[in-house]
Amino acid sequence: MNSRRLAKRTFIQASTTTIVFLIAWLAVNNGKILLTCFGGILIAVLFRSSASWIGNKIGVQSKFLLPVTIIVPFVLLGLFLAYTAPKISAQGSELMERLPQAVSYIKEQLSGLPWGAKVTDSLTNLSSSDSEVSTIITAISSVFSSTVNGFGSVVFAFFLGLFLTVNPDWYIRGTVTLVPPARRERTREVLSACGNALSGWLVAKIASMVLVGILTTVGLWALGTDLALVLGIIAALLSFIPNLGPIIGFIPAAMVSVISGLDALLYVLILYVAVQMIESYLLTPMLQAELADLPPALTLFVQVALGAMVGMIGILLAAPLCVAAMVIINKLYVEDILEASPD
Repeated sequence: MNSRRLAKRTFIQASTTTIVFLIAWLAVNNGKILLTCFGGILIAVLFRSSASWIGNKIGVQSKFLLPVTIIVPFVLLGLFLAYTAPKISAQGSELMERLPQAVSYIKEQLSGLPWGAKVTDSLTNLSSSDSEVSTIITAISSVFSSTVNGFGSVVFAFFLGLFLTVNPDWYIRGTVTLVPPARRERTREVLSACGNALSGWLVAKIASMVLVGILTTVGLWALGTDLALVLGIIAALLSFIPNLGPIIGFIPAAMVSVISGLDALLYVLILYVAVQMIESYLLTPMLQAELADLPPALTLFVQVALGAMVGMIGILLAAPLCVAAMVIINKLYVEDILEASPD
Protein backbone atom coordinates (compact mmCIF):
# COMPACT_ATOMS: atom_id res chain seq x y z
CA MET A 1 0.00 0.00 0.00
CA ASN A 2 2.81 2.37 0.88
CA SER A 3 4.65 1.67 -2.38
CA ARG A 4 1.44 2.07 -4.36
CA ARG A 5 0.67 5.36 -2.61
CA LEU A 6 4.25 6.54 -3.17
CA ALA A 7 4.03 5.67 -6.86
CA LYS A 8 0.71 7.51 -7.17
CA ARG A 9 2.08 10.59 -5.44
CA THR A 10 5.21 10.51 -7.62
CA PHE A 11 3.07 10.28 -10.74
CA ILE A 12 0.92 13.23 -9.62
CA GLN A 13 4.01 15.32 -8.82
CA ALA A 14 5.63 14.48 -12.17
CA SER A 15 2.42 15.25 -14.07
CA THR A 16 1.96 18.53 -12.23
CA THR A 17 5.55 19.55 -12.92
CA THR A 18 5.16 18.71 -16.60
CA ILE A 19 1.95 20.75 -16.84
CA VAL A 20 3.58 23.72 -15.13
CA PHE A 21 6.53 23.60 -17.52
CA LEU A 22 4.18 23.33 -20.51
CA ILE A 23 2.17 26.33 -19.33
CA ALA A 24 5.38 28.29 -18.71
CA TRP A 25 6.67 27.37 -22.17
CA LEU A 26 3.38 28.39 -23.76
CA ALA A 27 3.38 31.67 -21.82
CA VAL A 28 6.91 32.54 -22.98
CA ASN A 29 6.74 31.39 -26.60
CA ASN A 30 3.04 31.79 -27.36
CA GLY A 31 1.87 34.24 -24.73
CA LYS A 32 -0.36 36.03 -27.24
CA ILE A 33 -2.61 32.96 -27.39
CA LEU A 34 -3.09 32.95 -23.62
CA LEU A 35 -3.73 36.69 -23.56
CA THR A 36 -6.25 36.39 -26.39
CA CYS A 37 -8.08 33.73 -24.40
CA PHE A 38 -8.01 36.04 -21.40
CA GLY A 39 -9.50 38.75 -23.61
CA GLY A 40 -12.33 36.36 -24.45
CA ILE A 41 -12.89 35.80 -20.75
CA LEU A 42 -13.10 39.58 -20.25
CA ILE A 43 -15.72 39.86 -22.98
CA ALA A 44 -17.74 37.03 -21.42
CA VAL A 45 -17.50 38.66 -17.98
CA LEU A 46 -18.73 41.95 -19.43
CA PHE A 47 -21.74 40.37 -21.13
CA ARG A 48 -22.68 38.20 -18.14
CA SER A 49 -22.28 40.98 -15.59
CA SER A 50 -24.35 43.36 -17.70
CA ALA A 51 -27.12 40.80 -17.99
CA SER A 52 -27.00 40.03 -14.26
CA TRP A 53 -27.11 43.72 -13.31
CA ILE A 54 -30.07 44.46 -15.56
CA GLY A 55 -31.81 41.28 -14.41
CA ASN A 56 -31.45 42.24 -10.75
CA LYS A 57 -32.88 45.68 -11.47
CA ILE A 58 -35.98 44.51 -13.36
CA GLY A 59 -36.44 41.08 -11.75
CA VAL A 60 -35.71 38.96 -14.85
CA GLN A 61 -33.35 36.01 -15.09
CA SER A 62 -30.04 36.99 -16.63
CA LYS A 63 -30.09 34.21 -19.24
CA PHE A 64 -33.04 35.87 -20.94
CA LEU A 65 -31.18 39.18 -21.10
CA LEU A 66 -27.95 37.86 -22.62
CA PRO A 67 -29.08 38.48 -26.24
CA VAL A 68 -29.99 42.04 -25.24
CA THR A 69 -26.61 42.76 -23.64
CA ILE A 70 -24.84 41.37 -26.72
CA ILE A 71 -26.91 42.96 -29.48
CA VAL A 72 -27.80 46.36 -28.00
CA PRO A 73 -24.17 47.62 -27.65
CA PHE A 74 -23.50 46.84 -31.30
CA VAL A 75 -26.73 48.54 -32.36
CA LEU A 76 -25.82 51.65 -30.36
CA LEU A 77 -22.28 51.59 -31.74
CA GLY A 78 -23.63 51.27 -35.28
CA LEU A 79 -25.98 54.22 -34.77
CA PHE A 80 -23.16 56.30 -33.31
CA LEU A 81 -20.87 55.48 -36.23
CA ALA A 82 -23.64 56.11 -38.77
CA TYR A 83 -24.10 59.59 -37.32
CA THR A 84 -20.46 60.50 -36.76
CA ALA A 85 -18.57 58.35 -39.31
CA PRO A 86 -18.36 61.06 -42.01
CA LYS A 87 -17.10 63.61 -39.50
CA ILE A 88 -14.66 61.13 -37.93
CA SER A 89 -13.36 60.12 -41.36
CA ALA A 90 -12.88 63.72 -42.45
CA GLN A 91 -11.15 64.71 -39.23
CA GLY A 92 -9.02 61.56 -39.30
CA SER A 93 -7.82 62.34 -42.83
CA GLU A 94 -7.09 65.92 -41.84
CA LEU A 95 -5.20 64.69 -38.78
CA MET A 96 -2.97 62.49 -40.94
CA GLU A 97 -2.29 65.47 -43.22
CA ARG A 98 -1.46 67.77 -40.33
CA LEU A 99 1.01 65.49 -38.56
CA PRO A 100 3.78 65.92 -41.20
CA GLN A 101 3.10 69.66 -41.17
CA ALA A 102 3.50 69.65 -37.40
CA VAL A 103 6.84 67.83 -37.67
CA SER A 104 8.09 70.38 -40.20
CA TYR A 105 6.89 73.25 -38.02
CA ILE A 106 8.67 71.82 -34.96
CA LYS A 107 11.90 71.48 -36.93
CA GLU A 108 11.64 75.08 -38.12
CA GLN A 109 11.07 76.33 -34.60
CA LEU A 110 13.97 74.28 -33.26
CA SER A 111 16.33 75.52 -35.96
CA GLY A 112 15.82 79.08 -34.75
CA LEU A 113 17.05 78.25 -31.25
CA PRO A 114 20.72 78.12 -30.20
CA TRP A 115 20.51 74.48 -29.19
CA GLY A 116 17.75 73.63 -31.67
CA ALA A 117 20.15 73.27 -34.60
CA LYS A 118 22.00 70.52 -32.76
CA VAL A 119 18.73 68.70 -32.07
CA THR A 120 17.70 69.03 -35.72
CA ASP A 121 21.09 67.77 -36.89
CA SER A 122 20.85 64.85 -34.49
CA LEU A 123 17.43 63.96 -35.87
CA THR A 124 18.75 64.21 -39.42
CA ASN A 125 21.74 62.02 -38.59
CA LEU A 126 19.41 59.61 -36.86
CA SER A 127 17.23 59.28 -39.95
CA SER A 128 20.29 58.80 -42.18
CA SER A 129 21.88 56.16 -39.98
CA ASP A 130 21.20 52.71 -41.35
CA SER A 131 21.26 50.86 -38.05
CA GLU A 132 19.21 53.42 -36.20
CA VAL A 133 16.64 54.00 -38.90
CA SER A 134 16.23 50.29 -39.40
CA THR A 135 15.41 50.00 -35.72
CA ILE A 136 12.84 52.78 -35.97
CA ILE A 137 11.33 51.38 -39.16
CA THR A 138 11.18 47.95 -37.56
CA ALA A 139 9.43 49.38 -34.51
CA ILE A 140 6.91 51.32 -36.62
CA SER A 141 6.24 48.36 -38.90
CA SER A 142 5.82 46.10 -35.88
CA VAL A 143 3.20 48.46 -34.50
CA PHE A 144 1.24 48.42 -37.75
CA SER A 145 1.61 44.68 -38.19
CA SER A 146 0.56 44.05 -34.59
CA THR A 147 -2.47 46.27 -35.18
CA VAL A 148 -3.46 44.26 -38.25
CA ASN A 149 -2.79 40.96 -36.54
CA GLY A 150 -4.53 42.26 -33.45
CA PHE A 151 -7.77 42.56 -35.42
CA GLY A 152 -7.77 38.78 -35.90
CA SER A 153 -7.08 38.31 -32.19
CA VAL A 154 -10.02 40.59 -31.36
CA VAL A 155 -12.33 38.57 -33.61
CA PHE A 156 -11.15 35.31 -32.02
CA ALA A 157 -11.52 36.74 -28.51
CA PHE A 158 -15.02 37.99 -29.33
CA PHE A 159 -16.28 34.59 -30.51
CA LEU A 160 -14.54 32.89 -27.60
CA GLY A 161 -16.29 35.34 -25.29
CA LEU A 162 -19.65 34.49 -26.90
CA PHE A 163 -19.12 30.76 -26.27
CA LEU A 164 -18.11 31.42 -22.67
CA THR A 165 -21.09 33.74 -22.18
CA VAL A 166 -23.67 31.19 -23.29
CA ASN A 167 -22.74 28.51 -20.74
CA PRO A 168 -19.97 29.61 -18.34
CA ASP A 169 -20.92 27.06 -15.66
CA TRP A 170 -19.85 24.22 -17.95
CA TYR A 171 -16.32 25.63 -18.23
CA ILE A 172 -16.16 26.50 -14.54
CA ARG A 173 -17.15 22.94 -13.58
CA GLY A 174 -14.45 21.59 -15.89
CA THR A 175 -11.83 23.83 -14.29
CA VAL A 176 -12.92 22.97 -10.75
CA THR A 177 -12.77 19.24 -11.54
CA LEU A 178 -9.03 19.54 -12.13
CA VAL A 179 -8.31 20.39 -8.47
CA PRO A 180 -8.52 17.99 -5.50
CA PRO A 181 -12.05 17.49 -4.10
CA ALA A 182 -11.16 19.20 -0.82
CA ARG A 183 -10.22 22.40 -2.65
CA ARG A 184 -13.01 22.52 -5.22
CA GLU A 185 -15.38 24.72 -3.25
CA ARG A 186 -12.58 27.17 -2.47
CA THR A 187 -11.54 27.18 -6.13
CA ARG A 188 -15.10 28.01 -7.13
CA GLU A 189 -15.09 30.90 -4.63
CA VAL A 190 -11.81 32.24 -6.04
CA LEU A 191 -13.10 32.05 -9.62
CA SER A 192 -16.28 33.85 -8.58
CA ALA A 193 -14.24 36.55 -6.82
CA CYS A 194 -12.10 37.00 -9.94
CA GLY A 195 -15.22 37.35 -12.06
CA ASN A 196 -16.69 39.95 -9.71
CA ALA A 197 -13.43 41.93 -9.59
CA LEU A 198 -13.03 41.89 -13.37
CA SER A 199 -16.67 42.85 -13.83
CA GLY A 200 -16.36 45.84 -11.52
CA TRP A 201 -13.08 46.91 -13.12
CA LEU A 202 -14.52 46.69 -16.65
CA VAL A 203 -17.64 48.69 -15.81
CA ALA A 204 -15.57 51.35 -14.08
CA LYS A 205 -13.05 51.51 -16.92
CA ILE A 206 -15.69 51.80 -19.66
CA ALA A 207 -17.51 54.54 -17.76
CA SER A 208 -14.19 56.32 -17.23
CA MET A 209 -13.34 56.04 -20.94
CA VAL A 210 -16.67 57.57 -21.94
CA LEU A 211 -16.25 60.45 -19.52
CA VAL A 212 -12.64 61.08 -20.61
CA GLY A 213 -13.76 61.18 -24.24
CA ILE A 214 -16.56 63.63 -23.48
CA LEU A 215 -14.38 65.92 -21.35
CA THR A 216 -11.56 65.92 -23.89
CA THR A 217 -13.85 66.57 -26.85
CA VAL A 218 -15.71 69.38 -25.10
CA GLY A 219 -12.46 70.91 -23.85
CA LEU A 220 -10.80 70.85 -27.27
CA TRP A 221 -13.94 72.26 -28.86
CA ALA A 222 -13.95 75.09 -26.30
CA LEU A 223 -10.30 75.79 -27.17
CA GLY A 224 -11.20 76.07 -30.84
CA THR A 225 -9.56 72.85 -32.02
CA ASP A 226 -11.34 71.77 -35.20
CA LEU A 227 -10.30 68.11 -34.76
CA ALA A 228 -11.87 67.87 -31.33
CA LEU A 229 -14.06 64.84 -32.08
CA VAL A 230 -11.40 62.49 -33.43
CA LEU A 231 -8.87 63.60 -30.80
CA GLY A 232 -11.46 63.00 -28.08
CA ILE A 233 -12.16 59.49 -29.41
CA ILE A 234 -8.42 58.75 -29.48
CA ALA A 235 -8.09 59.96 -25.88
CA ALA A 236 -11.07 57.83 -24.80
CA LEU A 237 -9.78 54.66 -26.44
CA LEU A 238 -6.22 55.08 -25.17
CA SER A 239 -7.42 55.79 -21.62
CA PHE A 240 -8.11 52.03 -21.41
CA ILE A 241 -4.34 51.67 -21.00
CA PRO A 242 -3.29 52.93 -17.56
CA ASN A 243 -0.17 55.10 -17.22
CA LEU A 244 0.88 54.99 -20.89
CA GLY A 245 -2.47 55.60 -22.63
CA PRO A 246 -2.99 59.27 -21.64
CA ILE A 247 0.59 60.13 -22.67
CA ILE A 248 0.17 58.49 -26.08
CA GLY A 249 -3.22 60.15 -26.52
CA PHE A 250 -1.73 63.59 -25.90
CA ILE A 251 0.85 63.29 -28.70
CA PRO A 252 -1.49 63.82 -31.71
CA ALA A 253 -3.30 66.66 -29.91
CA ALA A 254 0.03 68.32 -29.16
CA MET A 255 1.25 68.00 -32.74
CA VAL A 256 -1.99 69.47 -34.11
CA SER A 257 -2.11 72.36 -31.65
CA VAL A 258 1.58 73.33 -31.92
CA ILE A 259 0.97 74.60 -35.47
CA SER A 260 -1.21 77.34 -33.99
CA GLY A 261 1.55 78.41 -31.61
CA LEU A 262 3.08 77.53 -28.28
CA ASP A 263 0.21 79.17 -26.39
CA ALA A 264 -2.27 76.77 -28.02
CA LEU A 265 0.00 73.85 -27.12
CA LEU A 266 0.13 75.07 -23.52
CA TYR A 267 -3.68 75.27 -23.29
CA VAL A 268 -4.04 71.76 -24.71
CA LEU A 269 -1.43 70.46 -22.27
CA ILE A 270 -3.32 72.05 -19.36
CA LEU A 271 -6.57 70.49 -20.64
CA TYR A 272 -5.11 66.98 -20.88
CA VAL A 273 -3.46 67.24 -17.47
CA ALA A 274 -6.74 68.45 -15.96
CA VAL A 275 -8.73 65.62 -17.57
CA GLN A 276 -6.14 63.10 -16.39
CA MET A 277 -6.29 64.45 -12.84
CA ILE A 278 -10.10 64.32 -12.86
CA GLU A 279 -9.98 60.76 -14.19
CA SER A 280 -7.28 59.58 -11.76
CA TYR A 281 -8.31 61.33 -8.55
CA LEU A 282 -12.08 61.73 -8.95
CA LEU A 283 -13.69 59.43 -11.52
CA THR A 284 -11.68 56.25 -10.93
CA PRO A 285 -11.91 56.34 -7.08
CA MET A 286 -15.67 56.94 -7.31
CA LEU A 287 -16.26 54.20 -9.90
CA GLN A 288 -13.93 51.69 -8.25
CA ALA A 289 -14.84 52.46 -4.64
CA GLU A 290 -15.33 48.77 -3.81
CA LEU A 291 -12.25 47.54 -5.64
CA ALA A 292 -8.67 47.36 -4.50
CA ASP A 293 -6.50 50.04 -6.06
CA LEU A 294 -4.01 48.82 -8.63
CA PRO A 295 -0.48 49.86 -7.63
CA PRO A 296 0.74 52.09 -10.49
CA ALA A 297 4.31 50.78 -10.29
CA LEU A 298 3.13 47.16 -10.47
CA THR A 299 0.82 47.90 -13.40
CA LEU A 300 3.59 49.74 -15.26
CA PHE A 301 6.04 46.88 -14.67
CA VAL A 302 3.54 44.32 -15.99
CA GLN A 303 2.80 46.56 -18.99
CA VAL A 304 6.49 46.84 -19.89
CA ALA A 305 7.12 43.12 -19.34
CA LEU A 306 4.12 41.92 -21.35
CA GLY A 307 4.72 44.56 -24.00
CA ALA A 308 8.26 43.27 -24.49
CA MET A 309 7.03 39.66 -24.60
CA VAL A 310 3.91 39.80 -26.77
CA GLY A 311 3.49 43.38 -27.97
CA MET A 312 0.47 45.66 -27.82
CA ILE A 313 -1.99 43.04 -26.58
CA GLY A 314 0.12 42.61 -23.47
CA ILE A 315 0.00 46.34 -22.77
CA LEU A 316 -3.76 46.40 -23.28
CA LEU A 317 -4.50 43.48 -20.95
CA ALA A 318 -1.88 44.19 -18.28
CA ALA A 319 -4.29 46.00 -15.95
CA PRO A 320 -7.08 43.38 -15.90
CA LEU A 321 -4.43 40.68 -15.52
CA CYS A 322 -3.17 42.51 -12.43
CA VAL A 323 -6.74 42.64 -11.10
CA ALA A 324 -7.19 38.88 -11.49
CA ALA A 325 -3.71 38.10 -10.15
CA MET A 326 -4.24 40.26 -7.05
CA VAL A 327 -7.49 38.44 -6.26
CA ILE A 328 -5.92 35.01 -6.73
CA ILE A 329 -2.85 35.86 -4.63
CA ASN A 330 -4.98 37.42 -1.90
CA LYS A 331 -7.36 34.44 -1.73
CA LEU A 332 -5.04 31.48 -2.20
CA TYR A 333 -1.82 32.76 -0.65
CA VAL A 334 -2.58 35.55 1.83
CA GLU A 335 -5.84 34.21 3.25
CA ASP A 336 -5.29 30.45 2.88
CA ILE A 337 -1.59 30.26 3.75
CA LEU A 338 -0.30 33.35 5.54
CA GLU A 339 -3.42 34.10 7.57
CA ALA A 340 -4.51 30.49 8.07
CA SER A 341 -4.72 29.35 11.68
CA PRO A 342 -2.38 26.56 12.84
CA ASP A 343 -5.40 24.35 13.40
